[in-house]
Amino acid sequence: MERKSESSSLVMMASTLISRLLGILKSRALAVYFGAGALTDAVNFAYNIPNNFRKLFAEGSLSQSYLPLFSSFTHDDERCGRLYSQLVSFLILVFFFLLILSIFFSTSLIKLLSDFEDEYRISISASLLPYFTLFLFFISLSTLISTILQTRKRFIVSSIAPVFFTLGILVSLPLFSGRIGYWSMAAGVLSGSIVQLFIVYLGFRKLKVRFRLDFSFSSPDFRCVLAHWLPSSIGSMIAIISQSVTLYLASSLAEGSVTAFSNAVIFYQAPYGIFFSSISAVYFPLFSQAGNEKRRSELLCKSMEYLYTFLLPSAVILLALSHECVAVVLQKGAFTLEDTNLTASVLDYYLIAMIPLAFYSILQRCMFSMNRYYANLAVSAGVTLLDLVLTLFLIKSGFGVTSLAISYIFSSLLGAVILFFFIRDFEYARLAGKLARLTLVNLPLIVLALLYKVWSPSFYETGSTLINFIRTVLLGLSFMAVTLIMYVVCHVDFLSQLRRNQS
Repeated sequence: MERKSESSSLVMMASTLISRLLGILKSRALAVYFGAGALTDAVNFAYNIPNNFRKLFAEGSLSQSYLPLFSSFTHDDERCGRLYSQLVSFLILVFFFLLILSIFFSTSLIKLLSDFEDEYRISISASLLPYFTLFLFFISLSTLISTILQTRKRFIVSSIAPVFFTLGILVSLPLFSGRIGYWSMAAGVLSGSIVQLFIVYLGFRKLKVRFRLDFSFSSPDFRCVLAHWLPSSIGSMIAIISQSVTLYLASSLAEGSVTAFSNAVIFYQAPYGIFFSSISAVYFPLFSQAGNEKRRSELLCKSMEYLYTFLLPSAVILLALSHECVAVVLQKGAFTLEDTNLTASVLDYYLIAMIPLAFYSILQRCMFSMNRYYANLAVSAGVTLLDLVLTLFLIKSGFGVTSLAISYIFSSLLGAVILFFFIRDFEYARLAGKLARLTLVNLPLIVLALLYKVWSPSFYETGSTLINFIRTVLLGLSFMAVTLIMYVVCHVDFLSQLRRNQS
């Protein structure tokens, strides 16, 4: 079982890597064509509103509520098809009202959620909001289908599909930005999300699960999903409100702060998304299928060990090369060195928060598999409140847009510590030993990264050039080679298992 899990994780990682790299290229396209000023702030702000609601309707609370059920009847296609049909019908109803709201009240929503004072940014954000809301509908349907595919151990299609979403944006921006301006972002987001849905549906058709409109929401399975979704959705709403407040605070800071925040998140999400999304996609169903608490705790320990295995070197390498990475990707055209420095300063703190956030998030999924929804909700509310209080305090203390990332470090760390107390039969000493060993194995990389930061070369200041790209890639590969050599020499578990799978 573990070997299959690790192979599945590898498939997910490879596909997510491509998707995240394309996501970074998307940020580059936005930077090149729109810069990092008022226009890009407006586009990013409008996009982030429905994108935050993915926590509620897509990869967040709703999927965490129906995944355990789909996992429990993987051999019952009729029951699976009935619940699938009811969930699609439910999403159609919900998004019909959300779309109407975004069409007729978009300007009021942008004024409520942002601190934009100029009509220019308000008008752009308001005009784009309905199209981005429609994108959320297609992504929510894709997530539902992908979840069912994952419970049937079909990871390839569900992991490849998001690549086509980003490709839609990458094709649309250079083709249409000169003719229709910022509307090219709306065209790319919509076309990409439709293609993503089409790709996962092609894989889904091979299953014996059929769709029909079904509004019988009183069925036991759908009521079970709603019963689980209610407390978890409150937690997601708290996170959405927190993120909305974060965007509001970013919009109140200097021009370009929203874009710096958005770009930093995209860079940090590259390694985080590759490894956390891949490992959690495999292990979350296993948590739900675990026969007892001891087995669930063993799986949790293993998943956290794997997260640390990949996220620690990722964070160290990106911390060493944060300015270089941002510059070679974004610093061209309207995106300046000042924009690079601001984005990199925010990114550095998000990288420090990466491991605490990953542990907090995997613990939340484990809690969902235990049906500890209300405990999860209470912890989530407390963590969110701490995050907002710290953010406000740091902004008033003069930390600017970096306040948003610094507060993330402390709040996610506290959340992980608290959730640990709810896990029974957990071998804390074993996990501590595994993490200590992995830290020692990565010590040469950490020392090398620190020496590089002390050296502090400034070649990145000339921006996105071919020679700077080659330098940054070579530096990154050198750092990665150190990690790979140490992992092979020290027989790190995950790589050892993968070698045995191939032999």
